[in-house]
Amino acid sequence: MKLYGRYVLVETTAVCVVAVVGFVGILLAANAVRDIVEWVAMGRLTLADTAEVLRILIPSAVSYALPLGTMTGILIVVGRMSAQNEILAMKSIGIGLGTIVRPIFLLAAGGTLFSAYVNLYHAPDSTGKYRQFFRKIIVESPMRFIAPKTLNDYFHGCVIYVDSLVDGHFNAMKIWQFAENNLLEMYISARSGTINFDEQSDAFLLKLNDGNAESFSEDLSPSGVRIPQIMAFKNISIKLPASEFIGAAHSTQKKFRHMALGELLEAKKTLNSNKSLPRSEIRHGKTLINMQISSHVANAFGIFVMALLAIPLGVKTNRSDTALNIGIALSLCLGYYLAMVMLALLGENTRLRPDILIWAPNVALMALGFSLFNRATRH
Repeated sequence: MKLYGRYVLVETTAVCVVAVVGFVGILLAANAVRDIVEWVAMGRLTLADTAEVLRILIPSAVSYALPLGTMTGILIVVGRMSAQNEILAMKSIGIGLGTIVRPIFLLAAGGTLFSAYVNLYHAPDSTGKYRQFFRKIIVESPMRFIAPKTLNDYFHGCVIYVDSLVDGHFNAMKIWQFAENNLLEMYISARSGTINFDEQSDAFLLKLNDGNAESFSEDLSPSGVRIPQIMAFKNISIKLPASEFIGAAHSTQKKFRHMALGELLEAKKTLNSNKSLPRSEIRHGKTLINMQISSHVANAFGIFVMALLAIPLGVKTNRSDTALNIGIALSLCLGYYLAMVMLALLGENTRLRPDILIWAPNVALMALGFSLFNRATRH
């Protein structure tokens, strides 16, 4: 029996690891398609930058991929064992289902502990580091984000075009600035220019040389045409706020969802020692911190819950159809995450005790899992 237990543990671990790695790859690819591919194609990110961005995102992807991969792996292994009558053979010699799948529960318990470690210490900071990495690239090399012979419309109400880039200078730069009603407010053309980042004002600083600026008034001429006021210049500077492009430079406070466990506990300690805040505000902040910690732990415990569900479902499917098992796992996990997200939206209403309510999906699925497992043991 010890030999069979090692076989089940090794087989399940191998399949779960492959499934987790696969889902991590899918999640990283989804982020790459959304944020990175276009920048790489236009030469804004090097391959080394891309690899670093993906490395930063791995902890965040792992936190979501672990429950998916674990449930998929268990469904595949248990479904294959059921299809090949291995479970039936073990039951026929008096070995119960609980004993057969004990190694799987041990694996799920280990995965839960590992997931809790990732969720509490590494995943929360992953998103913040991801944004900071992009910001660092933009601040240090803002020139690379203005592509030649392309209408660059990253800035709200502003479109920039340059003909070429030579030795860090733009040639034949054109800028269109639009008002809130989408009417052209100013058109600027310059022979050359540069772009730098001013960290004090959190803005891109455009320095333009030898050009004209045409300012359009909202007042119409008798013929119904807006007549521009034209001004020639030798050198001018224009500031474009960077907040809408890369986020504010000086965040007032790090969000709780981006804090690791140590930071959350320190924030809670700071709230307790702050005598100037009203008690209601302190209680509200502590509840939000508790909810965030509960969310990380509940998400990790979801691995054990998914394992409890996957075993009787794998026995019931009675087939080794990988596509079917992956489909079942995806459906259940997506429903689980949707419920977690919806409950997280209630976090601001501390009267509902979101730090406790966040456990509701786990409790409901665990009850369903126990019911299905008990039924499976009787057959």
